[in-house]
Amino acid sequence: MVAMLPGFRRPRLIHFESALEYAFLCLMLVRDDVHLIQEQPPAISYVGNDGRPARHIFDFLITKTDGERIAVAIKPMQRVMKLNFASELEAVSAAASKSLADRVLLVTDQHIDRVAAAEAARTLAWSRPSLAEVTA
Repeated sequence: MVAMLPGFRRPRLIHFESALEYAFLCLMLVRDDVHLIQEQPPAISYVGNDGRPARHIFDFLITKTDGERIAVAIKPMQRVMKLNFASELEAVSAAASKSLADRVLLVTDQHIDRVAAAEAARTLAWSRPSLAEVTA
């Protein structure tokens, strides 16, 4: 998705891997308090619930205009339940350095307002920069 935010020097592509991530991005890109979005920030090493070393890559790192940084994990609720991901994310959060993010946020399909996301996507379609501007 082509996007322009105050923290970008010029319009750029933001990559996403699922419809759920796309919906989340649309909702973030129309907010006035989002300064920067980084997809797939550096991996976090942690000890998993099974006691073995593991790594996690957040889907996005959101920087708000007030400077708050939020590491965001986006998963369908069915996978969260099946994988006991909320518990695993607690271990990731404990291992995450405050230099990466001020807090960790889990977003599932149950957190996304589909009507609001569709409206945000329509707003972005009319207002976002074109691919030509990104390559210029």
